[in-house]
Amino acid sequence: MGYIISFSGSQGTGKSTSALRKNIDLNMCYPEKTIHLLQNLELKCPYEINQGASEYAQQWLFSNQMNQEMDNLAYFDIVVTDRTVVDVIAYTYALGFQSLAADMLACAQSHMYVYKKIYFKKIANNNFNFDNGIRDTDLKFRSDVEDSMLIQYEHLLTGIHFHGEIYYV
Repeated sequence: MGYIISFSGSQGTGKSTSALRKNIDLNMCYPEKTIHLLQNLELKCPYEINQGASEYAQQWLFSNQMNQEMDNLAYFDIVVTDRTVVDVIAYTYALGFQSLAADMLACAQSHMYVYKKIYFKKIANNNFNFDNGIRDTDLKFRSDVEDSMLIQYEHLLTGIHFHGEIYYV
């Protein structure tokens, strides 16, 4: 089974671009490895996302992220993603669905082993947010999501399930 290198953070921090670049770099450095880019899964969500998201949307995003990661790990040596399941948990919490976020967090504990490296992109250092019709440009919402993510990572990274590395960039 392979492993995941992921970029994490609030909207508009350059996660998708960073994941694409990392995928290209890894393919050039390790031509003998099978490497796959997994990104923009939220674009397939049949429900409204961002501040208008429902619990259904958040459940779909969480389960789809985890499912796609596990599926791709069965076929590729390295999977590069533009988010982690923790991103979805943080949005769920910021949206006010604390009970659902707690359930997701419990499930994520046993999933964290798949991440070898997580690059957490902070808003202050990576402000690439622009209105593209999908992203939420509200800075307070984005900041609330980032704060929630940092809390969720602190909880998950102190557990026994994560053996990778996290970089705050």
